[in-house]
Amino acid sequence: MANKTYQAGRIIFERGMDVVRSLDIITKGRVRACFDYCTLELAPGSVIGIGELPNAMYTFTYEALEDTVVYSYPYTGEADLVAMFKTNQKLIGTLVVGSIRFASALQKASLDTLELAGVEYSRLQEARKEYPDLAVKAGMHPKNFPELDRIPAPELQDRSRGWHRDFIDDLAAYENTVKKDFLAIPSIGLGIGLMVNNFAEETMRYVEDIFNYLDNLKETSAAFMNTYQAAKTPRAGAAGDASVPDDPTVHDPLTAVLDYGMPDSETAEYFRSFLSRFKKSPDKYGSEDNDRLIRRELTKKFYDIYTACFLHSVLGSWDLVPLGVRMFLLFGYIDEELAGSEYAAKLASLASSFVPGREAHVLTVYEWLTMIYEGKVMPSKNEFDLDYPAYLKEQKRNGEISEMQEHEMLDSRIDRLKFEIKNMFSTGNRVTFGRITTFVPVFDKDNVNRTLDQSYVTAAAVEDTLNKIRSIDFRAFCRQSVFSNPEIGINSFFLDAEVLPYVILMPNIGSRASLWQEIDSKKRTTPARMILSIFHTEDLTDTCTRLVAEFRWEMCKTEQGVHWNDITDPSLTSMYCDYLQFYRKNSALSAEMREKIGITLKNNSNNFKKIFVADYLTYMKYESQGALRLNKVAREILFAFCPFAASTREKISDNPQFAACIKTYEIALEKKIKPIKNLIAKLNASGIDVPAPIQQQADFLER
Repeated sequence: MANKTYQAGRIIFERGMDVVRSLDIITKGRVRACFDYCTLELAPGSVIGIGELPNAMYTFTYEALEDTVVYSYPYTGEADLVAMFKTNQKLIGTLVVGSIRFASALQKASLDTLELAGVEYSRLQEARKEYPDLAVKAGMHPKNFPELDRIPAPELQDRSRGWHRDFIDDLAAYENTVKKDFLAIPSIGLGIGLMVNNFAEETMRYVEDIFNYLDNLKETSAAFMNTYQAAKTPRAGAAGDASVPDDPTVHDPLTAVLDYGMPDSETAEYFRSFLSRFKKSPDKYGSEDNDRLIRRELTKKFYDIYTACFLHSVLGSWDLVPLGVRMFLLFGYIDEELAGSEYAAKLASLASSFVPGREAHVLTVYEWLTMIYEGKVMPSKNEFDLDYPAYLKEQKRNGEISEMQEHEMLDSRIDRLKFEIKNMFSTGNRVTFGRITTFVPVFDKDNVNRTLDQSYVTAAAVEDTLNKIRSIDFRAFCRQSVFSNPEIGINSFFLDAEVLPYVILMPNIGSRASLWQEIDSKKRTTPARMILSIFHTEDLTDTCTRLVAEFRWEMCKTEQGVHWNDITDPSLTSMYCDYLQFYRKNSALSAEMREKIGITLKNNSNNFKKIFVADYLTYMKYESQGALRLNKVAREILFAFCPFAASTREKISDNPQFAACIKTYEIALEKKIKPIKNLIAKLNASGIDVPAPIQQQADFLER
């Protein structure tokens, strides 16, 4: 028995690689249990190993979502499970409730994967029916695929259905009552815990059977599906080809998208009808009621169809997604006439060369939604600033969902995805477009006011731009964290940890970018989320600099809490608010400068944040080059909280306007570096290896 600590992102146990030899109680942190077709989340109090067979390979891969601590017990059979429960009689209620939640989520996962198996089998059979005619039309000789006959239909009757399914579901639905009235009695708690484990084991074996069935179906049908797709979607032109590919899905993307996503017939026809009305409208972006109605209804159904296509695409390979559908998912392309043949050719070229799946911080919205769907990140906050778990709690509090539904929806891939599409995607798409009242999510050549080659935003371009900003404002994305190692005498050591933001590329032609949220949930060491049009019509460097400014302001407010504008607790926001609020009494400002600040405040409706963002852009763009554009007070505040990197400081050090700022900063910096150097010297003298975080902090401050 021992405590074990795992850092965020660490694999605790890997499916098919590690053998089940322990029961591990999660005492701190969260763990994701995942496989290709299923993801579950385990909270503190849950037990890794419930439902797994001792001495067999793990069915799931268990990954630490955040820094996690587990307490391990040996596990060779039921006797060890009994011993674990008896050893923790005071916690037996918490442990059993955690097991109940896992078993309930596992039962739901079995139904979801069973449904998925049925859908995939039906798609394969439909493709087999269509293939001979498609091959002939494409000028191909139909091939035989006898291996497909060996794929049985999935066992549609859920083996785990029965009285014990209802038993587990009701335990989950009434967990508070069960914990209070039954689990407090040790023998009853033990009995329920053992029953839940047995049912979970049975369900786990069933889920594993479905996983194996899906793997076999995908592997056995791979050759046929490649041939079928080649017959259905002739190869598009090369990436540099200026002509429209000879591909029916590009020329008639609406049909391709509806055939591929297979939304319900009412949604499909409704969307088709309003798209036609939009195209025929004499003033598509007019302000008349009818024009607004068409745009509104077209937009609503767009996201329903996007969801259907997305869900189909993530079940297979991106290479098998028809080109026209890829253009829809990446760029909102839905009609060749609306887009224009020249732009359709360019979009086809870009979509043909795009490969999703990079583990990066700059992603298309398709890649971002894939991460949401796979449970790698939690959905973004909604318009009421509620994250997904808080939203579900609010729904439960209002009586709109039950406690059991809350747990199910928290683990549901599809519910998480729909929440993200309804909130961040649909709203963010409109915001980045720039003209909120005339927004439509479909690609329209009338919105192109800069060539696509010039406006197309790649992940590399955004990364390069952010790196340039970081090379000047080296602390732009730094958060303070604490390192502790009492064994070598370090109880708390403060670090500057850099946490790069996610930048999500919205599928539109737009002029704006926005900071969606500065942290994920309430944890301050999580990445920010920024959104930007994939075809951006403004200067990318200026846009990204404004995003960083907005992030700095909001992150400071988050860290300072209610004191964000309290001058007695100096911070970037409080100092800037004080400067702008009392500029008339500031003797460091000339009369001319005070008048200028007054005009700026009036033009920005006294919005201090907007003024800071504009000043930060000036600070980064001009002042970092030694060109003075800001007044003395603004410059000193910015330099104090957003100091330039050493290379930039050296470049402008001859300028007397910066000399005092640089001197003040470097004195303060030396006070920070000196105790770290002393600590490193002390550790070296004691023969103790310097922990990597301490050395990294020293190197960071030196730079």
